[in-house]
Amino acid sequence: MLKCIHNIILYDKFIILFIHNIVVLQGSSYSFGGSPYNVALRRVAAQSSLFSWENSPSKVIDGNRNSNYNYGGSCSSTAFNTNPWWRVDLLDLYRVTAVTITNRGDCCPKRLDGAEIRIGNSLENNGINNPRCVVIHHIPAGETYTFQCNEMEGQYVVVVIPGQNKILTLCEVEVFATVKPPDNVALRRVAAQSSLFSWENSPSKVIDGNRNSNYNYGGSCSSTAFNTNPWWRVDLLDLYRVTAVTITNRGDCCPKRLDGAEIRIGNSLENNGINNPRCVVIHHIPAGETYTFQCNEMEGQYVVVVIPGQNKILTLCEVEVFMRRRVDPHRQVTTRSILYRLLSFLQQTGIEDIVLLSELGSSISENTFIF
Repeated sequence: MLKCIHNIILYDKFIILFIHNIVVLQGSSYSFGGSPYNVALRRVAAQSSLFSWENSPSKVIDGNRNSNYNYGGSCSSTAFNTNPWWRVDLLDLYRVTAVTITNRGDCCPKRLDGAEIRIGNSLENNGINNPRCVVIHHIPAGETYTFQCNEMEGQYVVVVIPGQNKILTLCEVEVFATVKPPDNVALRRVAAQSSLFSWENSPSKVIDGNRNSNYNYGGSCSSTAFNTNPWWRVDLLDLYRVTAVTITNRGDCCPKRLDGAEIRIGNSLENNGINNPRCVVIHHIPAGETYTFQCNEMEGQYVVVVIPGQNKILTLCEVEVFMRRRVDPHRQVTTRSILYRLLSFLQQTGIEDIVLLSELGSSISENTFIF
């Protein structure tokens, strides 16, 4: 939905500031909690072919259920193909609870019979190979039906009609979902530490998913010997945006030993990873307690806990690392496609000669478009 407040327009997940003919576009950050909402609205759509250039695949996710293909201006259709498909990229990973589809109302409702809804993270075979939610047996002309998908996880939602000489016409697709909870990307990855107090308590015990805080009898903690700058490190085996790190302190003894520990995140193994940027200094975690520290999407493959100083001992009973999504080197392409669609929308409202400046994570010069 487009909302205008003075010189500010709220469009989807973006804030647009109008200064003369300059539009400053900045991504907003807000949470929808656990309630399902239409995550397909104005995302990135594609389809196997186009019956008419006037009815692009993005019409299907414009928020308009008008079902008159010829005069409503809010439907799209492929040409006659083998296995014609339509797809939306949700731009993130979601648990899809339901998909709602509006069929064409002015003609040919049976054309949609046998269509399949598929949901997943793969673009293999244009996304058609993703797991199937449901087969659509029939939607009457102009009607809107909702299909339950039981929290199937995926970034892509595909509608496909299997068979030869088929045509796929859709007037609206709505995808209702809740955001997938953050993943503990440290769980059972590769751990190391500066030294080992006891061979029975290896560094991998700290990422076994068990928060038992009794070092001597729980079997789920690890400790260095007394060192200078003792450290523990996990290799996440990939590059992530770390939102938070959760640490469980030892419960049966010596909680103050962890005071002053630092969490560092980055891609370097120089100095055992201690030279990576710092997320936070841990002032104190009470015995046996679990505290979470926000790291504001710091990027890195390695998460290190280190206690600076001489004759220090580092004891940890669990470390959990949470992320928002994996860093995608092709994200810029997706961002650009959103900007172009937004620009098209603004121009349709009569706003022209726009300079669009974006602050969506990379330098402004890389995201500046002049039209």
